Amino acid sequence: MSDQTESASSPAAGQLAEADASYARLDEALATMGDGDLHRAHYDGGWTVAQTLSHMNMCVVAWLGNLARLEADPGLRFFFREEIGHDLLGYPPPTVDVARRQLAATRRTLATAFSAIGTDVLARQVEIPDLGTMSVKEWLPLIVGHASTHHVQQAFDILLNREVVTAEVAGDFAASSAEAGQ
Repeated sequence: MSDQTESASSPAAGQLAEADASYARLDEALATMGDGDLHRAHYDGGWTVAQTLSHMNMCVVAWLGNLARLEADPGLRFFFREEIGHDLLGYPPPTVDVARRQLAATRRTLATAFSAIGTDVLARQVEIPDLGTMSVKEWLPLIVGHASTHHVQQAFDILLNREVVTAEVAGDFAASSAEAGQ
């Protein structure tokens, strides 16, 4: 990316550390489960853990793709807000091993590529329809937090609901599930 990078003491560094801690907790839970557990959704419906992990990975990859677009195109000021499809017909469901490797790749991408974002890109203003216009630096915690907080919580909600993990394994995420009435 750019020669001008954000320092490790930046607000983004704290967000990335929190994201990595959330992902680490989820990885610990994944290590205790069987492949079939990945394909369980909450009893009330919704995504499976595997779909949630896929979305988390795609959030990070898509955002990095947009950052690369910003670096390559100084005039770019607009991103479309589009849903990312998760179910590809004929694609076999992942195993726990594949899911853990995917989570490890997400963590590695956050640790390497996000920390290399230049200050020139961080200062760029971009619009996401329905959400507004802010600098990349302002969007970064929202994007990272969406994947690392919301979706890690979502995965733990499913795992707790299906009794695959205990509240002790879920830690703070179990308390958040209880507060949400799930």
